[in-house]
Amino acid sequence: MVQRLTWAVPYTPIRETFYGYHPPLGFLVPRLLYLIGFTPEHSIQIVSFAASLAAFFLLRATLKHLHLLSKPSGIAFLYIASSIPIQLSITTSVNLDVIIIAFAAATLYGAVQFLWPHAAFSEAHPQCMLPLRFHHSDPLQKNHRYETVLAVFGSVAAIACASLTKFSGVLLLGLLPLVALAQPFHRKWFRRCTLGATACAMAVAFAFPYYYTRYYIPEGKFFPLNTEWAAKEETERAIAKRDEDRTQFFKELFHLHPAYAATDPEYSDGETNRLWDAWRDFWIRNTRTGQLRSDAAFNVGMLYMHIALWLLPAGLVVFLQRVRRQTAWIRLGWVIVGFALIQVAALVQYIYRIPYAGYGPAKGLYILPFVWAIAYLIVTAFQDQRLLPHRCRPWIPMMQRGAMGLVALFVMVNHAIPTY
Repeated sequence: MVQRLTWAVPYTPIRETFYGYHPPLGFLVPRLLYLIGFTPEHSIQIVSFAASLAAFFLLRATLKHLHLLSKPSGIAFLYIASSIPIQLSITTSVNLDVIIIAFAAATLYGAVQFLWPHAAFSEAHPQCMLPLRFHHSDPLQKNHRYETVLAVFGSVAAIACASLTKFSGVLLLGLLPLVALAQPFHRKWFRRCTLGATACAMAVAFAFPYYYTRYYIPEGKFFPLNTEWAAKEETERAIAKRDEDRTQFFKELFHLHPAYAATDPEYSDGETNRLWDAWRDFWIRNTRTGQLRSDAAFNVGMLYMHIALWLLPAGLVVFLQRVRRQTAWIRLGWVIVGFALIQVAALVQYIYRIPYAGYGPAKGLYILPFVWAIAYLIVTAFQDQRLLPHRCRPWIPMMQRGAMGLVALFVMVNHAIPTY
């Protein structure tokens, strides 16, 4: 597609090639590198690497804006989210999803810039601060209108560009309402919500004409999928099987199959869709996200995968207990957890629409921003001091340093294993 598409003619017939149904931006950007002499593969890999770096620094900027980068929880969240194995494996792989998470980070950063005044947050239970301080002010004050306008148009541009990169980019429209609703009630609350709704409308206005003329007019739908014609008979049989017993379909989708306890990272059930495939993709590289190169990578990935299964429910319980607090960390959790639910719901809808398991629709790559929720809930799980006996609480500062050491070890191990 990098060789076929041009900026003058940024499209091909939808059904002519396997990837021809995708919006064009994810191919046109690496084409710029292709035109100056890079191979198509290297062009895409360079764009993937740049997008991965952009996602990291934009997420860092968001935490800095919320005064969370100076706290252990913010630092741990940033580096865990950026070092989960799938994040490292996509850094130099050929995919469009790393561009989507970069645009998601840009949307989140822009949204908190113009929707969240820091004065609205309270710190009833502040954590031990690291020796860092950052200036912050209300973005709706007159002397900050210029920054607000930039943030609004930056968010709009990020959502529009994501929508023109891949269909999953449309889900970024959910970020602005989540950020608007998560802000604590404060003066100008309604004005900020209106501003967020306006930004959403602007992003839709930018992307809608392309979707209407490119997809709806010729195909009769806004989101045509290549499986519908490339594997038409198999998909029709899978739909018929799904419709025979829809309850059983959803049971299998959420069921933890015994086969996944085996040590074969390449195992994939070609007859049944399971969300566990997506969960496994976050931790272990398989044929859909890249070949494994070492046994160490597989063993470490299996360890992460099973530990995280225990930490995420614990973190969710702690988060729900504190969900009404007006702290920046908890309100950021509203956005991250809420957006993760949107991602999972969209993946379930996609699998329901295309239930042919042979094409592997349950990919973790499709819901890449979910890694933010994984990191957030893992960090939150370690924030409840009530889990410690009273005699151990004087040792909390030392435990905190030990936890930060584990985060550093997590980052170093994941970057050192040859697989990544």
